[in-house]
Amino acid sequence: MNFLILKYFKTVATELNITHAAQKLYISQQALSAHMRNLESELGVKLFNRTPRLSLTDAGRCLLEATEGYDRLTNILNDKLNDIRNHERGELRIGLSFTRGQFILPLVLPPYAQAHPQVHINIYEEPSFSLMERLLHNEIDFWVTAENPDIEGIHKEPLFKESFYIVIPDKILDSIYGEKAASERIKKFESDFELEDIIQCPFVLLNPGNRSRDLFDNALRARKLTPNIILETDNSQTAFALAQKEMAITVYSDMFLRNYSGKLNPRVKIIPLGKYIPSDILHVYYTEECRSSGYKQSFLKSLHKAFS
Repeated sequence: MNFLILKYFKTVATELNITHAAQKLYISQQALSAHMRNLESELGVKLFNRTPRLSLTDAGRCLLEATEGYDRLTNILNDKLNDIRNHERGELRIGLSFTRGQFILPLVLPPYAQAHPQVHINIYEEPSFSLMERLLHNEIDFWVTAENPDIEGIHKEPLFKESFYIVIPDKILDSIYGEKAASERIKKFESDFELEDIIQCPFVLLNPGNRSRDLFDNALRARKLTPNIILETDNSQTAFALAQKEMAITVYSDMFLRNYSGKLNPRVKIIPLGKYIPSDILHVYYTEECRSSGYKQSFLKSLHKAFS
């Protein structure tokens, strides 16, 4: 048995249609059918039921499951051979949230792509549960996240300690409490900020499911507080820009604050939320195969360098 025959088998087992499989493999139906019969003869088991329509036997399903291991082995072999040839040719698959991607990718990818022009980069910006499944099924190489699961067979390294801030325009407090009372509250915030002091104010927050939004919601629920949300968005920069324009209060991560290049509004206070939301540790998760690939190891080093 060889890798090519396994590739033929997997295509037939996936398509369950000899005509479609032969078209995908660019060989004749007769030749493909002959390869499948020879494979059954070599293994001494029947892999397919051929009537009333093509389907897998128990042995066929067992072999199809086993071919996943061959795929991983092939990927490792190809990575090592590419490294030996010094071509640095391959595919890099990165998973992270859309929000974090806006900050992380511009820091890491331009210098990496310049150093590895023959590496094709694929970005998956999806929810955490989806990216974890992709990692487990070897559909991505790296997952950057603030989630902190322990996953058997997957490596994890810390990247960045992330803190959260409440962004409060003076104008909002003035409109709620009056200018004099608002001034007193602002002075108090510097030493003793309380969520109760701002709960009546309008908020612009990220949509539920975003990490900072979920942490903030947890902090509010713990104190039985309900915010006055006037707008929700998927983009943290949008929320911060609206707060800078004194439209509403928002929550912002220092990961984005450190990278903010605009001019900060002096009438907008940025106050640590550490009293209510503990700092997060951003991690990178990666598969065992990444340790055997030079260009994937190089990406891991680029991540650490960007966050150092």
